[in-house]
Amino acid sequence: MDNYREILVSLAIRIVIGAPLLVVGWVMLGRAQAGGGALQVYALGLFACAGIISGAVILAFPLARLLAEPCGSLFYPVKRRSRPVPMYSIPESKRARGEYEEAMAGFEAIAEDYPEERRPYIEMIDIAIMNLQDPERANEIYRRGMACLTNDDDKQALATMYSAIRSRLGAKPSN
Repeated sequence: MDNYREILVSLAIRIVIGAPLLVVGWVMLGRAQAGGGALQVYALGLFACAGIISGAVILAFPLARLLAEPCGSLFYPVKRRSRPVPMYSIPESKRARGEYEEAMAGFEAIAEDYPEERRPYIEMIDIAIMNLQDPERANEIYRRGMACLTNDDDKQALATMYSAIRSRLGAKPSN
């Protein structure tokens, strides 16, 4: 919002200078079309074009900024994250290589650094059940995740995923 104020102030100042040049240019162009001697028509046309081009150049920069600001924020957003996004790729690659305990340690580190994230808990539960065949460990991770998460939607999603992953073992989920 503050950026728009700066753009609008710049535009207002440039309108005071550029608008009269545009108007004078159009008026001179109209008089040049009205007729007269060839030299007079060419001279008025030349000065009219100079006035129109000068006014357009003066007004172009703030108008372009005003129109480009919303589009530019798609590629270069003003809003920044207060902290970086968690790096899931490292523990995921360890899991893919069969290094399950190292992957668990990586997801544990993410869960400690980002307690509001539900994904590390889901990933750890999946590893514990699918790869390590340890439903007790998965249950402990589930309980810890439910205790750490504050958002009700995240808790519901964790419970749903825990139930779904645990059902792969044929065991009933314990709450």
